[in-house]
Amino acid sequence: MKTIKLLIVAILLLFISCAKNTTIVFQDDFEKYESQKQPISPWVTSGEGLVYIDTTKSFSGKKSMFFNSGEGFQNRAFISVYDLFNKETEFYYGSLKMYIEEASPDGIHWTMIQASGKTEKDFIAEVRYGGQHNQRLMANYDTKGIKSDCWHHTKFKIPEKRWFSLKWYMNRKTNNMKLWLDNELVHELKGNNLEKGCLSNENNGDWTFPFFEAITLGWVDYQKNGGYRKVWIDDVILSSKNID
Repeated sequence: MKTIKLLIVAILLLFISCAKNTTIVFQDDFEKYESQKQPISPWVTSGEGLVYIDTTKSFSGKKSMFFNSGEGFQNRAFISVYDLFNKETEFYYGSLKMYIEEASPDGIHWTMIQASGKTEKDFIAEVRYGGQHNQRLMANYDTKGIKSDCWHHTKFKIPEKRWFSLKWYMNRKTNNMKLWLDNELVHELKGNNLEKGCLSNENNGDWTFPFFEAITLGWVDYQKNGGYRKVWIDDVILSSKNID
């Protein structure tokens, strides 16, 4: 009888573990790639900055992804994964560990997390987390097909010279997004009911979120005269439910 009970407990634990893991859509700790090589499928690199697997820093294991971006959009260092989520996906969570040698100087607008795709209004939208003023974190909304470039600043500064965790949430039905830094909520968009700025405003100031066709990570400084960024990321998780 005792053996049967132990077997039932083991089966239940296995079932719970499997059920929990099904919420993870994608994860990568970068341990399976060769060092000093660009990542293999499903990651796709873009920009003229350097992107490769590194062994000098890691949050877990022995490897991480290293980004060395330059000045201006052309010299971005990005990796992207495509078509992880279908069109029925209303929201997703993401998380990663990050180390920045030195963040972008004051006035330089940067992006480090982006979700992009076509919207239900048939234009392309890019929803981002990055920063700008005094190295403070910022949400950013940009479009293609219509002109819209909007932002929402936070009071929280991005850390430097240490590993920290980022977790984010994006919901295309409510046009809501959230960002946690080291488990502290540092930003929430709350749909379109907030004060925010827009450089161009052909979407009436609204942030119409896209279908999540591409998830992009890394670093880009949009302006020049900001120098070069050295950034490492590790332990990426994309999930259909909240990540503990």
